[in-house]
Amino acid sequence: MAQGPIKLLYVIGKQFAGFELEALWDDNAFGIKHWHDFSRIAVVTDHTWLRASVSMFKPFFPGEVRFFALRELSAAKDWVAEANRAAA
Repeated sequence: MAQGPIKLLYVIGKQFAGFELEALWDDNAFGIKHWHDFSRIAVVTDHTWLRASVSMFKPFFPGEVRFFALRELSAAKDWVAEANRAAA
């Protein structure tokens, strides 16, 4: 975070069945604390319900959020890294 905004690649695979309550709490606490520190988040998943859940909060997020299918993982990595190259 000392080097600039956070870029997050969030991959949720096919085997994902749900969140553990403690992990969900920790993720939310970190996200709220650093809400304005994220410049880009790439959400990579084939779970439509997760895309819908994240989409509800997308309008309130100050950074960019993009969704990618699991088969597009390479493109998601490129998109997140693109922010680094643009700043250099």
